[in-house]
Amino acid sequence: MALKSTFLLCAFLAFASAEIQPRDLADQVREELEALKSIVQGRILAAHDDLNNDLTDFRTNSGNVANAGTISIAQESQTVDQQLQAIKDLAHVANVDISPCTNVREQTLNRLPNRLTREMNNCISEVDSRASSTSSNGRYLVDIVINKVHNLEFQLRQCRDDLLCIAPLLTEIELDKIRLPQSVDTEVQAVQGLLTTLRLSVQTCSDSSVAQYITEAFGILGDIQACADRLIN
Repeated sequence: MALKSTFLLCAFLAFASAEIQPRDLADQVREELEALKSIVQGRILAAHDDLNNDLTDFRTNSGNVANAGTISIAQESQTVDQQLQAIKDLAHVANVDISPCTNVREQTLNRLPNRLTREMNNCISEVDSRASSTSSNGRYLVDIVINKVHNLEFQLRQCRDDLLCIAPLLTEIELDKIRLPQSVDTEVQAVQGLLTTLRLSVQTCSDSSVAQYITEAFGILGDIQACADRLIN
């Protein structure tokens, strides 16, 4: 009975040895590596699409914010012009020359809309440049995720026919089928988070310029009004 058991054990070991050959395992690892590469490359291409779309949306938003800011400044400028004209009309009715009040101040008022609109656009352009750099850096970090696959390919070549060297690669590949796509997603999400923050900066460029126009323009208008009141009264 013992002899029969020993024979069966020897037969099983011989069969297992014949079944699992280094070349067979290496071929399996190569197949899994190709599958991993396909998964990662597909996710990288999808990430490129996501990043491109996000940057396009960002630039579209910047353009919309710039247009809205320009319109707001123009509307405030119309209000200022109307109030200035009302002051001039009142002086005309009173037959008072208020040119000493308006000469320099009115020139400054007339330059304000273009100056602050230009400053707003420059501010938004700078933020757009930062957004482009952020997207480019994210694309680079996404692209280099494939290097992990190349490293596994190199390790397999170095293993040659060493079964103990080849076997752990299978586990690593299976884990990387989960980890590497997650790494790509993490980089994309990081870029999206930064772009969200930069969107707020774009809005701040517009809001600040509009607020500055209102402050400066109505401040100058108030000076003209006070000067005219002194002359008229």
